[in-house]
Formats: sequence, structure tokens, C-alpha cells
Amino acid sequence: MIFSIYQLSLIILSLFILIVSADQLVSQADAIAKKFNFSQVLVGLTVVAFGTSAPELMVSLSAALFETPPASDAILGNVIGSNIANLLLVLGFAGLMHKIHLQGIDQKTNLYLFIVTAYFILILSIYSQLTWVHTFIFFVILLFFINHLKNFSTEQGESENSIETEVSIIKLLLSFLGFFIGGKLFLSESLVFFSNLGMAHTVIGLTILALGTSLPELITLIVAALKKKAAMGIGNVIGSNIMNILFVLFPSIIIVKARGYNFSSLNVETNDLLLLALSTAIIIILILINRSLNRILSLVFVLSYLIYIYRLF
Repeated sequence: MIFSIYQLSLIILSLFILIVSADQLVSQADAIAKKFNFSQVLVGLTVVAFGTSAPELMVSLSAALFETPPASDAILGNVIGSNIANLLLVLGFAGLMHKIHLQGIDQKTNLYLFIVTAYFILILSIYSQLTWVHTFIFFVILLFFINHLKNFSTEQGESENSIETEVSIIKLLLSFLGFFIGGKLFLSESLVFFSNLGMAHTVIGLTILALGTSLPELITLIVAALKKKAAMGIGNVIGSNIMNILFVLFPSIIIVKARGYNFSSLNVETNDLLLLALSTAIIIILILINRSLNRILSLVFVLSYLIYIYRLF
């Protein structure tokens, strides 16, 4: 009983750290965007997405580096589950609170979301393990995506107050650290309980890891919406889904292969890939036709996610 109260206290503390980090991340990212004349979407796609993807990166790299053999099931489950949670739970929950406008996402970024997700689903559907060839293609897509980001408007804004800019960058880095610590604390304390229940690694990855690592995106999107910076929050979700595959899965595959192990994808369920494909397709279409995510569709998203989680158990 005492141990359970102790765990619960740490989980509450981790959520507090994540909320404070999200508030600082949005505020400082907005300050930097204004300083260098970046759009909110660009900052969301890059700086904010990198910060909120820190827990996914931490979990996947730990599974690749320290597990023997490397827990490729947990890595894939983490990436797939987190991307599904970002689209259905994070966007859906935020959409219930506030109408989500998707018009700020440019069509080329929308195309990259399609390419990255489609390639990811395709290779997992066809191959039983990921090879160096698949890894190289991930690398090529990554290079094109980075080049795409460089083409955004980077016209520098006002040059004064360089000290304020440095302070914003320091606070931004501290928010990254907060996400890392808060995410790690939440995951470690939550995982102990569910691991003791005998849950499979894939199910843990698709549920507990995915929910835990998607908390920064959810909290950041809510904070961004409350601060009337919704475009930054949307860019964060889209950017996080791209980064989870290119910046989280890609280095994890390299580490596993470098350690001399196969990166197996045998335990990936077709239903999980279908849900990821369907939810991604809906968001891509909404962006393509410049439609908003209203409360009815948001409710469908959240209910779909809850049904998905229920079926896993």
C-alpha cells in the first residue's frame, strides 16, 4: 500500500514536471519564432516536436542499447502506438476543447507525413525484419525532410535583445530536460505495475509506453491552444509523428543492427498498422482540403482510440 502511494506520488510529480515544461516550451519557442520571424508551424514541426519526442527517443534508445536481445517489439510498439495516440487521442482530446484549424500545415509537409508513414507501414507489412537497405531509405527521406525544413522562411527578425534570446534558448533547453525527466519518471513508475501483470512487450509499447511518451504532445497542444498558439501545437503533432519514425526509429534500427541483432517486425499486428494508416489518411485529407477538426470528428477520434486500447486488453 505504501509502495503504491509512493508510486502514485511520483506519477503526479512527473505530470507536474511535464505541464511546467510544456508551458515553458511553448512560451520560449514562441519568443524564438518572433525573434527570427519563423512561423508557428515551423517551430512546432522542429523545435517543439524535437522536445516532445524526447521521451520516445529515450525509451527506444534504452530498449536498443541496454536490452539483450534488443527489444525491437517495444521499439516498434512505442513508435506505432505513440503515432496513433498523437493523431487520435492528442488531436481528438484537444479538438474537444477547442476547434483545431489545420490550414497552417503546408502541402509539402503534408506530403512528407504521407511518405514517411506509408513507407513505414509498407515495410512492416511486407518484411519480417528491417534491413540496412530499409535503414538507408529512412536516411534518404530524412535528408529530404531536413532540406524541406530549410526552405521555410528564415528571414531574421529584430537583432536587439540578444541576451533575451539567449535566456529563451536556455529556458527552452531546460524544458527539454523537463520532458526527459518527467517522461522517464512517468514511464518507469507506470511500467513497473503493468510489467508485474505479465503484459507482453508489444502491448506495453502500444499502450503504456505510447500513452506515456505522448503526454508531452498532449499537454503541449493544450497549453498552445490556451495561449492561442494552436498552429504551433498542430505543427508539433505532425512533426512528432514524422520525427518518431525518422529520428527515433531510424537510430534505434542502426544501434540494433550494429550490435549484431536482427530488427524483427514479426509481432506487429496488422490492425495496428491499419489504424495508423486510417488515422494518418484522415488528417492528410483534412489538411489537403483545408478543413478543421471539429468536435464531432474529435469525439470519433477519442472514442476510436479508447476502443482500440480496450481491444488490446
